[in-house]
Amino acid sequence: MKIKKMKEKALKKLKGNYTIIIIAILIYSLIEGIFSGTSKLIYNENMNIFFNIIIMGLLYMGLVEIVVKIAKGKKPEIKDLFSRTDLFWKSSAVTIIITAFTVLCTILETIAFKSLTVFTSYQADINPTLSATMILIGVILCTAILAFYIVLMISFSQVYYVLYENKDMPLFQIFERSMDLMEDHKVDFVIFNFSFLGWAFVGIFTFGLLYFWLVPYYYVASYNFYEEVKELEENPEKRYETKKSSKTSKKGVKKAEK
Repeated sequence: MKIKKMKEKALKKLKGNYTIIIIAILIYSLIEGIFSGTSKLIYNENMNIFFNIIIMGLLYMGLVEIVVKIAKGKKPEIKDLFSRTDLFWKSSAVTIIITAFTVLCTILETIAFKSLTVFTSYQADINPTLSATMILIGVILCTAILAFYIVLMISFSQVYYVLYENKDMPLFQIFERSMDLMEDHKVDFVIFNFSFLGWAFVGIFTFGLLYFWLVPYYYVASYNFYEEVKELEENPEKRYETKKSSKTSKKGVKKAEK
C-alpha cells in the first residue's frame, strides 16, 4: 500500500481547513471532558462509559463528516459536527459492541494475569514441573488474549467509516464489512499507525501543541487508508498488480545489491 502517498494527500487536503477541524475536535473533547469529569465527581466509572457512548453517538459521526469532507476536497463547517445525529442509535450500538469486547477481553486478561501472578508467587510450594507448566500456560494465555484483542480491534477499525457510507446497512454487516476490508491489510494498518509514532513522541516535548497538527493529519490520513483498502477490495485486479509491483521492486533491490 502507498502509505506515504495517502499521508501526503491528507496534508494537501488539510491546507486551509486546519482551523475548522481543530475547533471541532476541541468542542468534541470539551464535551467529553465535562461528562468524564462529572462521572468522576460522582465516583461512578460506569457513568463514564455511558456518557462516552452517548457522546460518540451524538458527535463522533459528525466529526467523521468533517474528516470526509476535507479528504474529498469539500469545505466543512462547524455545524457539521452536529449534523449526523440521524446515526445516533447505530453509532451508539457500534460503540457498545466495541466497548463490550474491550471490557470482556480486559476481564479475561486480568484473570489470566492474576492467575499467573499466583502461580509465580507460590511456585516454591508445589511441584517444580507443575509450577513451570502452569506459569507457561499463564504466559501463553495472557499473550493469546492480548493478541486476540489487538487483531479484533484492527478488524473493527473501519466500522465508523462503513457506517458513515452505509447508514441503512444492518449492524452485523457493518462489522462484517470492516473485517472483510481489513482481512489482508492488518499489517498495513499497523505500519500506517506506527508511521505516526515518531510525531506522537515528539509531541510530548511540545507540551501537546504538536497534536493540534498531528490529530487532524491522522484523522484525514485514516480516511484515505479506508478509501485505499475499499478500492483494493472492490478491485481485486489492482490488489494483484500492487502485490506484483511490490515483488518486482524487491527483486530489483536484490539484483542491485548483487
